This record gives sequence, C-alpha cells and structure tokens, in this order.
Amino acid sequence: MTLPNWLRPGQLFANLNARFHALPPAVRKGLVTGTHWGLCIIAPLLLFAAFFDINVVNPTRIGWLLDEDWGQHVLGWNAWRHMPWSTFNHETLLGAPVGNTLFSTDSNPLFAFLFKPFRDFLPANFQYNGLWFLFCVVMHFTFAYKLIRPHAPGKWSAIGGAIALSALPMLYYRMRHDTLVAQWLILWGLHLFINVRDDTLPEGSGLRFVLSWFGNGRKMLGWCALLFVTGMIHPYLLFMIAAIWGGDCIKRFFGAMRIDMSERRLVADWKVMLDAVIRAMPPLALAIVALYIGGSFTKGMSPGAGGYGYYSFPMDGWFNPVKPEFSAILKAWPLDGGQSFEGYQYLGFGLILLVIAAVVLYITTPEAKTARSFIARLRPLAIPFFILFLIAVSNHAQFYGYDVWRFQLPESLRQSAAVLRASGRLTWPITYLLIVTALVVLFRSRPKTIAVLLPLVLVVQAYDIAGLSRAMRKATSLASSDQMYYQTPSPEWDQLVTLSKGVDFYPANVHMNDKLFYELTWRATSQAKPVNTMYAARENLIQVANQEAGMDAFKRGEIKSDHLFVFLKQCDAPSELWPRLRMLDGVWIIPPKGSTIELQKPEWSPLRSEVRFGWLDQGTCLLDENWSRPEYDGVWSEGPKADLRIPIRHVEFETPSPKKLEMTLKAKSRQPVLVVVMVNGVKVGEMNLTPRATLNTLPLPASALRGETLKIRFLVEEQIYEDAAEIPVTPVTPVKFSGRGAAEREAAAKVVVPVDARALGIKLINIKLAPPEAPPPKTVLKG
Repeated sequence: MTLPNWLRPGQLFANLNARFHALPPAVRKGLVTGTHWGLCIIAPLLLFAAFFDINVVNPTRIGWLLDEDWGQHVLGWNAWRHMPWSTFNHETLLGAPVGNTLFSTDSNPLFAFLFKPFRDFLPANFQYNGLWFLFCVVMHFTFAYKLIRPHAPGKWSAIGGAIALSALPMLYYRMRHDTLVAQWLILWGLHLFINVRDDTLPEGSGLRFVLSWFGNGRKMLGWCALLFVTGMIHPYLLFMIAAIWGGDCIKRFFGAMRIDMSERRLVADWKVMLDAVIRAMPPLALAIVALYIGGSFTKGMSPGAGGYGYYSFPMDGWFNPVKPEFSAILKAWPLDGGQSFEGYQYLGFGLILLVIAAVVLYITTPEAKTARSFIARLRPLAIPFFILFLIAVSNHAQFYGYDVWRFQLPESLRQSAAVLRASGRLTWPITYLLIVTALVVLFRSRPKTIAVLLPLVLVVQAYDIAGLSRAMRKATSLASSDQMYYQTPSPEWDQLVTLSKGVDFYPANVHMNDKLFYELTWRATSQAKPVNTMYAARENLIQVANQEAGMDAFKRGEIKSDHLFVFLKQCDAPSELWPRLRMLDGVWIIPPKGSTIELQKPEWSPLRSEVRFGWLDQGTCLLDENWSRPEYDGVWSEGPKADLRIPIRHVEFETPSPKKLEMTLKAKSRQPVLVVVMVNGVKVGEMNLTPRATLNTLPLPASALRGETLKIRFLVEEQIYEDAAEIPVTPVTPVKFSGRGAAEREAAAKVVVPVDARALGIKLINIKLAPPEAPPPKTVLKG
C-alpha cells in the first residue's frame, strides 16, 4: 500500500508549514507563544501524573500517608495544628511530655506555618503532603527552565532541557521523604550562581549609599530568599545550597584579587572584598533564623543518630539502577541497605547518553568547544563540590559492591559526622550540575545535532525509567481510596481515645508496628491527646529517658489508669494487669479506667520457639527490668543481673507436646565473664561468655513445661583483677550544675565508679527452646 502524497511525512510537514506561514504575523506569534506557554504548564503536570497517583492532591485523603516516614511527617503537622500558637514551633503531644519541633518530625515548617493560620477553616482531616508534591514538581520544572533558558538556542530546546532536568529518577524516588523532593532549591541555587550578575559596589553616600547597596544587590537578595526558604524546609538541603552559595562567595571574594606580573605582587581590591564579606552576612543570618523557626535548636535533641558511612553515595550510583524494575536497559546491581536509598542517584539511560554525547561533542566538534567559557565559570564550585563528594562517599567508598576504601573515623569525628549521616544525598548538586553542563555543551552544537539528540534523550529516558514511574505511582496508590484506617477499622477506637486522657504504647518503639501507631496517634492528636512516644528525625534524649522510665514502670505493673494502653506487639504483662487486658481488631490493649465498652479478652497468637531480641523483634516484649534499649541484633543487660519472661504455654514447638526442653542461647559479653542462668528460681547451668558471640545450650527442668511462664534470670559473677590497672572504670562526662546544691552534685558527678556496670553486662541475641536431640542409635555388632 502506498500513501497518498499529502499523507507522506515530508509533504505533510511542508503543507502545514506553508499554511502556518500564510497566517498573519500577529496570529503566528500568538500561536507560537500560546503553544510554548501551554507546554510549560502541561509538562510539569504530566510529569506529576507519571510518578504520583493524582488523588494525593486531595487534602482529605489521609490513609495513604499513615505508613513509614510519611506517617511521621503528617502526624507532626496534625499535632502542631492542634497546639496553641504560644508553643511556636513546638508541640507536646507526640512523645509527651517533651514533644517535638516541626523539624524533629520532618513536617515541612514552610507549609506548616502557611496553613496553620487557617486551621479553623480546614477540614478535620487535612494533609498538605500531596499538594507539596505537586508544588515541588511545578517549581522544579520552572527553575529548570529558568536555569537552562539563557543557554538554549531557542525556547523549544529550553523546554526539552527543562524536561530532562525534571526527569531525574532521584527526584521522584525521594517521595518517602517529601521535603527532600524540593530539589528545585538546588536548581534555584545554580541559577543564581550561573545566570544572575554579580553584585556591584554601592554609590553615593548616606541614604543614597544604602539604597544603592540594596539596588546593586540583586544576587544577595536572591541568596537571602533562597537560604531562608531552604532553611524552612530541610537542613540537608540547606547544607547543599550553602555549598553553592559558598562557591559564589569564593568567586566574588577571590575575584577581587589578581597577580601583577610586572611587579610580581598580589593586587587586591579591598572594597570589593569587604563588600563580598558584608553581603555574605544577611543570607547566613537568615538561614540561621529559618533553622530556629523550624525548630533545629531544641534542648535535649541529639545532634545525630549514628550510621555515617552506611548511608553513603556509591561510586557507581550514577549508572546503577539498584533495582531491576528501575531500568529497562541497564542491569541493576544490589547495594547496601543504606546506599540503595540515600545513595540512589541513577541518571536514567537517556541522561547517561546525554552526558556521553556531550563529552564526545566537546572533544570532536569546534562548536561544542565554545562551552569552554561556561565550564570555566564553574571553577569556584570545584572546592565546595569536592568537599560534598568526599562527605557523600564517606569513609566507606564502594564501586559495584567492591570496597575502594574503608577506614574507621577517629572517635573525635564520629559525633560530628553523625549530623550528616545520610551523606549519600550530598552529591545531588553535583548530579544536577553535570546534567546542566551536558545540556549546555549540546546546545552549543549544530542545530541538526540538537534536533536529533535532545528528542532521542527524552524518549530513551522515558522508556528506561517507565518501571520506576509505575513503582512510584503504586507507592501512592492508596490515595485513590478514601479509607483511612486499615489495622484499626473498628469505631470503638474513637470512643476509647475520647474516654482517655492520652495514649501510651508499649514497647515505646514506633517501628515495631508503625501503621498501628500512626492510625491511633492520628486519632489522638486530632483530639489533642498526648502519646508517650514518637519516631523523630533526631531523638530527644530527655524524652528517651522518660520512655525508658515508663516501660520500667509497666514491668512493675504501674500504668496511667486514665490512659489507653496499647501493645504494639503481643507482650507479657505483670499479673496485676492481666485482668484488665482486652483485644480489639487483634490488638492488645488496656482500656482507660471507666470504660464500659464490651471487648473480648486477649488471645495469644503462637510464639515461635526461637525468640530474637533485636529492636524490632518479639523478644523485646519479653524483657523484664535491667535491660538497655535493644540494638538491631540484640539487647545488653544494664548490670550483673537481668530477667526475662517467656509465656511457655503459648510457644509453638517444632515437635508437638515435648516432654523435655533445652534452651540454646546466643550471647556475648564485653569482657570474659561467668554467667549463672536460673529458670523459675532454679539454677540450670553456667555460661562462659566472651566478646565473641557463642551458642550455649542448657537443660531445663521438667517443671518448666508445667507453668504459665518461664522466668529466666542471668547473674553475672564479678571478675577478679590481679592488677588494679585492669579494673574497668566508668568514663565520666564533665557536667556543669547550677542552682541550690550545685557544688554537692558536681562533686558527686566526678566520682569514678571502679567497676563499670555495663562492663558486667551481657548481650542477648536469641534464645531457642527445643527438645533435646535423641542420642544416635547404638551400632549392633554382628557375630
């Protein structure tokens, strides 16, 4: 079949082009301008629809947010919304009574302060996270266009460049940390550095001098706005923007110096240098003010959570999709848990082609070499970006799973490094600058090259990351439903929260069942009722101490009778509390005093015969007193004696109805110790523990199977040291006291404890209960 001439592509384009040019000039201009701006509006909306379920913009849809980190963010807003303005940036409902600031819950102070004045007019259930996502995508495209337009040969290529800058997978993969989707701030910073003219010296004197100083300070005012807005969104983004701003300060300050070769001396324009220093102060001051408003400076807040080096940037990050479904072209290579998220910066195969093509064009064509002047202007960013790169790669650099370097940080640096523990994010400005530079090199090339390569890059990029697009839409797909509660659907929950003066969770570890916690805490904060714990971006050490005291009180049978008490996992309870235990939607609770709601009594789900004691494991519910906070793989006792309770009647054994049991423990200690193990008050054996974890098997008495609970006690016998120098001591951190009795308390704090209680502790990793293995059958000798 042969197409008629008028349908052939070349002929069709020629006919349309002829008709277009036959139109009056004003009409042609209007059509071009309208189409251009129409694309500028439609492009970010299409990008948003490609990566998000569009129902997220419905501010009354809450259910999709009550999960993982989103729950932390939206609960922070809901709690702060129901607090009086007198608390400023702080609320005392989450992790009561200490509470959290907006930054502690990563609740986007910029939007929180924007919406709180209208709280009485907003729906009872209101979230701005979905609106924030749409706002970020639109702003990202806007600043991408502003950044690339001065360097593009035309407005159409500028739109293509803006789409390329808005199609980076790492932008949408960060949706779990919604404030970090504000990567448009990086593009804004690059726009100020690259496109905005440097400030000039003021003129005149008096008022004219002041007005001239501000009038000539367009870039300074831009940095003031950017650093303040960034400081109101996220400290990590502020650190990245500060690197770009620092490069700009370096450029202006050292740009005022030159070497006079004739006289062989350094010549400096001191007025320009002084002006550069003065103009650096307002942006810096506004950044600090923004951090204060958001709540970065709070008493008791831990500066870091550890983990520097775990959440680093992998050196293969730009071309490793990490997950098979995230690229249709390149093979994914699995990364460490922290790197696979915080270090994720896959460019997409389309943008990888762009970078490769830009390098080839720059080397081989004279047109592309004209981008040399643009690249030279980026030199002041070399030092700040190199520092960002080193911090991002950290002390543990990897390339496709192989260690490039790995070393221990000095003890003096570990606390400081913990402030930037999610260091893998810090290469974002480098990534964006790489794509911008590649686009500029392409735009300096021949028009036909641009006409072929730019559409090809966009098409390949769309094809390659289509799987990522589907995965991100699926992550927000719950927004299509108006269902709010999935684990706690019963209406009795609302009644219980209304009857209580607060909600207490046990164990005080949100991550043991975050969805359950989020659903009940949304109800509580909506009624301005406090809860006893919260997952915060930075822990408050005062609140941690309160939570530990509350859990110890529960183990003694002491709870707040007017609070709703909720178990995040089924946990054994002191005997005096068992009569009050009830169950709703499969969740164990103790209703508040005075509740007349009919609820069923709790039923144990079978417990595994192997109990682990990591921070998310069932075993943490079985610990009695004298245990520290569980770690990821186990829990340390806080001294030479510690107890735990296992409800033996509800353990499901691999062998039904065993007659005898053995207990195999995996444990270790900080130093060689002898540990006596007692079960139900009877000594069953001893363990010699060392800093290396070992398995220890002990027989259990027959009576162990006849009771309701297996009460296990560990007694660490104190070591005998031949030399006094070997005795471990407790390191004492100097503390300053004030007020009445300050001298006595300071003297007491300086007392050195000769034997460290923690040094006598043991780390319990797991316990397995099982029948003893049958002895091998005896060999019968013939003859």
